[in-house]
Amino acid sequence: MLRTKLTTKRPKNAGIRIALLALILICLALEAPQAGLAGRERFVPPDITKASDIPYPVEVVASGLVTLSLNLTTDGQAPTVQVLRDIQGLTSLASTIVTAWRFTPGTLDGNPTPSTMNVQIVFNANGVQGQTLQVPPVAITPPPFPAGYLPAEVAAASYATYPVSSVGQGAVVLDVTVDEHGETKKIGVIRDVPSLTPQAIAAVKSWTINAATFNGKPITSKLVVAYVFSWPKQKPRSIGVQ
Repeated sequence: MLRTKLTTKRPKNAGIRIALLALILICLALEAPQAGLAGRERFVPPDITKASDIPYPVEVVASGLVTLSLNLTTDGQAPTVQVLRDIQGLTSLASTIVTAWRFTPGTLDGNPTPSTMNVQIVFNANGVQGQTLQVPPVAITPPPFPAGYLPAEVAAASYATYPVSSVGQGAVVLDVTVDEHGETKKIGVIRDVPSLTPQAIAAVKSWTINAATFNGKPITSKLVVAYVFSWPKQKPRSIGVQ
């Protein structure tokens, strides 16, 4: 009986082709995360480096949230300010002072670019201890810089509690890092009032913030928050009583 031996012949260079295909697939897998990272880092939002005090006018009894949108130049100057949330008697003063603060501009593909930074200023009067802030929605017109960028925005916020042991006043300015999920990851102190800064930080941690986006994708960004504390109420002194 004759046995027929069947053999399957592989095409020439089949092994080389399979190896090349596997190498290509590995390269694509390795490059995918890097491409995603490059996409996120294509625009790096601006930041704040220095801030001065914002005095609380003694003649003003109003309190609340003033929101300013600063359009920064490539050298970090703020020549134009758009008012997003206004409080009569407080907004003009805040706008004048904030434009003199120092910022680093955003970068696009590694190069400085005109960019927009929002500054949230809470005028924290004595009678609003820890209360919820009114945060009306805003429509940013004209749109922020660069094209496709929307800064982080506050959805819910609260006043800070003034400690009974403090006699401090003035502005605590915070540099808040907000990740792509809207979570507060880090809070840096740009201007410190030692007896009031911990209360300002504690209040900001309770805020609800919508993450910044670039071309529709959430990104990590910076949000400037200033708490402006008025002079504490003093107990009236009795006259003629020893």
